[in-house]
Amino acid sequence: MSTITETMRATTSPGRGDWKESLGRLGLIGKGALYTIVGLLALQLATGDVGTDTSKDGAIEWVAGQPFGRFLLIALTISLFALAAWRLLDAFVGDPVEGNETKDRVRFAVKGILYLVFAVIALTTTISAWTVGEEAASSSSGGGGEEQQATATVLEWPGGQWIVAIGGLALIGYAAYMFKRHAIDEKFLERLEVGSRSWVAPVGRLGYAARSVVFVLMGWFLFQAGVTYDPNESKGMSGALKELAGESWGTLALLVVGFGLVAYGLFNLAESRYRKAA
Repeated sequence: MSTITETMRATTSPGRGDWKESLGRLGLIGKGALYTIVGLLALQLATGDVGTDTSKDGAIEWVAGQPFGRFLLIALTISLFALAAWRLLDAFVGDPVEGNETKDRVRFAVKGILYLVFAVIALTTTISAWTVGEEAASSSSGGGGEEQQATATVLEWPGGQWIVAIGGLALIGYAAYMFKRHAIDEKFLERLEVGSRSWVAPVGRLGYAARSVVFVLMGWFLFQAGVTYDPNESKGMSGALKELAGESWGTLALLVVGFGLVAYGLFNLAESRYRKAA
């Protein structure tokens, strides 16, 4: 009788086994792969390769330059579109684990749009790799100035200097919140079918901690851009990690952050397997 009951619960749990469930788990695989690559590129930067682009754009371009990179890009592109579609669907119907309140749906919508941007970048790189070759696609980096251009645009708005500065502080606050919630309190375990004794727990804590450090750096540079009215002070993930590498103590810190970002990528891969529902 107990076996029959457990089977019924498994088949009737929210999101279990339907196409949205598969979409979410496929998307988490893509997210995990992307962060794992970013972490490996950060480690490469720590070893002295200052030309490494450690942004998510750079990770996509790195894939293009690998053996069979065109086929890897297809897989990455599909999974990133799945990730974006999953989160955008969550914005409409809610998530069976993370909630369906208005604030949750707004968060899902923002994430979905961001993931869609990365998916489009992956698609563009994939098309380029198949038409002009893997090496040319990997060298045609579009990264480096997007953050400065966006910041410069906002600075020209009425009150733009305040918007940029407050945005930077908000990003720092968000990073601190995520650090407390996940790196310390392990709230991410509420989404998973594993406990605090699982190997997933320390990997997740390290991953969230590393991501929070990167967000703090990005927020600080954004705040500086607002205070100084200089868009060149704004830096994305790649710029923040390169700035870290330029400090006397930066190599050690970058190694820790790099391993942490790899851990966050592995955590997302584990979540694709152990998530209660998607």
